Amino acid sequence: MEVYKKAQTVLLADDDPTLRMVAAAHLRKEGYEVVTAENGHRLLELLVEYEADLIVLDVDMPTMNGFEACKRIREFESCKNLPILMMTGLEGNSSIEEAYRVGATDFIAKPVNWTLLKQRLKFMLRATTAIKELSDSEARLAKAQDIAKLGYWHWDLKRKVLTLSQQLQEIIKSPSTQIDSVDRILDAVVSKDREHLRQVISLAQTLPTSFPTDFFMHILVCQHGKRTMHVQSSLECDLQGEAIAIHGTVQDVTERVNAEERISFLSHFDRKTHLQNRESFARSLDGMIRLYQGLGGVVTLVLLDINRFGRINDIFGHTAGDHVLIEVASRLKHCLGTFSKSDKYVGTEICRWGSDIYGVAVHVKRSSDQSGEIPVALLATLVEPISANGHEVSLTGCIGYAHVSDRVADTDTLVRNAETALRHAKRQGRNSAHCYHSGMSQASERRVLLEGDLQKALEENQLYLHYQPRIHAAKNIIVGAEALLRWQHPTLGLVSPVEFIPLLEEMGLIHNIGAWVFREACKQLKIWQDMGHHEFVMSVNLSAVQFRDVRLAQEVRDVIQNAGIHPSTLEVELTETSIMEDVSQTQATLMVLKEMGLRIAVDDFGTGYSSLSYLRSFPLDTLKVDRAFIRDLTTNDEDKSLATAIIAMAQSLNLRVVAEGIELQEQASFLLEKSCDEFQGFLFSKPISAEAFTELLTSWPNKPNHTALPSRA
Repeated sequence: MEVYKKAQTVLLADDDPTLRMVAAAHLRKEGYEVVTAENGHRLLELLVEYEADLIVLDVDMPTMNGFEACKRIREFESCKNLPILMMTGLEGNSSIEEAYRVGATDFIAKPVNWTLLKQRLKFMLRATTAIKELSDSEARLAKAQDIAKLGYWHWDLKRKVLTLSQQLQEIIKSPSTQIDSVDRILDAVVSKDREHLRQVISLAQTLPTSFPTDFFMHILVCQHGKRTMHVQSSLECDLQGEAIAIHGTVQDVTERVNAEERISFLSHFDRKTHLQNRESFARSLDGMIRLYQGLGGVVTLVLLDINRFGRINDIFGHTAGDHVLIEVASRLKHCLGTFSKSDKYVGTEICRWGSDIYGVAVHVKRSSDQSGEIPVALLATLVEPISANGHEVSLTGCIGYAHVSDRVADTDTLVRNAETALRHAKRQGRNSAHCYHSGMSQASERRVLLEGDLQKALEENQLYLHYQPRIHAAKNIIVGAEALLRWQHPTLGLVSPVEFIPLLEEMGLIHNIGAWVFREACKQLKIWQDMGHHEFVMSVNLSAVQFRDVRLAQEVRDVIQNAGIHPSTLEVELTETSIMEDVSQTQATLMVLKEMGLRIAVDDFGTGYSSLSYLRSFPLDTLKVDRAFIRDLTTNDEDKSLATAIIAMAQSLNLRVVAEGIELQEQASFLLEKSCDEFQGFLFSKPISAEAFTELLTSWPNKPNHTALPSRA
């Protein structure tokens, strides 16, 4: 029978409705059930209505601030260990100290980094679960001790009588609470501890002051098997200082000892396969490399990946998948054990490297020995099908391996090379085994190639601009265009901007190429305006590097003057993330551009860490909704609600709203109904050359295959 896990409930309190909406959307996408409150009072009411797993609350709220709310929450007995994350825009250590003083579990600053928030919540829930499990274990142990108490004993050295508490009598199955011979308790002790305890008893009778005050022993209990007992004692003396008795307690610490052993095991070994985990393996590999540096020979790291292992879980279930992992581990250990018996091997290690990847390290004595035979043998262990839950599962694998050498003599480089070889093997197909060589680093080679070719791309006209139209939603007319940089490499073909623009920034070329983009876009804008499109607006993207350049304002002013265009027909687009990097500097730079008469747009809204309320502090004209919120409009109710709210709130701030990435008529119709101002996307046109765009301007709206949008009226 399948057991479905209930979604974890997050109570979110913040007086900013936009932040509540955006935060709830992010958290729901992570699988949480989110219930929101506008202040601390409402949050306390929700605590009665909902069984919360976690609370996220703002510090600065009306009627009851976050500090007071957190303090009140901790007064509920059921909320003593409930994880609470506090958010605030307040600066200074005092607010952080106050948050922790009133009982907050963790603290995050505003504006909120949503990626960091989601990771913190996962960590807090994981830590809380672990604490709860530990607390439950301790409670069970406390309950057992409360029922059985602590076994108490008293040994009268004069009378030679050992007195037991009733609880201890039951533990060792003694027929009486008084024993005239301590040797009689030996029957309950396991054989390997019996001789040691006999020596302890003899020592107590001959030299009581040397009796150990703290030791462990194991006893056999019929119902529970072997139990670990913690014995603690103290010596009792008379007025003359002569030892007259020894008394102490016996505590069953089996659960604690087992837990400590389990923790110790899991810190070194994988829970499923009982192979070394990656961290322990890395330490073993470090030691193997140090030994190699003294003895010589060859050290090889082999990574074996099971092909398409995810399909095994999908088709046969996770239980079958776990069985396969365990069986593969067993086969690999047996295979490696065969090699370990050979005198040419100094040492071997094996681990579970990742979910379906195993790591093997071998050290052979001489470089002439063929450590390459191991990858072939490891792949051969997968040939025989594995029986799992009544199914025969056939496996294939890929192997990448690398050797330690004079140039590669550290663990990190060896690992990186082996992983590169594994990626190469996986591209080659099933049952491939490849040894690393420098030519495999294709990504690095491509990067070096692109860096070199970018230097001459501008001179050879490999970089050019395409333009994508912006459509007035209600009137169905072209009102502007976005200038988009493209690179047609002579041998690699079209290179994605996602790949080459970061390189331009890293190489310091973004300023020159960015300035070229501005000049070309403004020249083209002037051409279209001279054709009669006087109100036509050109949008140009600014990278974060360009935006921080102190020369930006003057260069933009010069380009506008040289092109002969009005500043109000030029719009600069900045990503949400770049705007929020340095708020004070952003405000200053945007004000300069705004005073020049330019329009300012926020691109890809919804992908960064801000909210509409934070954007209020900037002199903006346009908000471009990221395509991620548009893509699933026709199938996802949450995206519909979020897009609707963003449009409404943006317009309440007098911002024009442009929806990016529209590909379906249904998306456009929905957005038109919600009063979105402008559309942009493949439904209307992909980015095209200036010549094709000019033709589009002439033929619109009679462009072939263009579907007129319904009137909002």
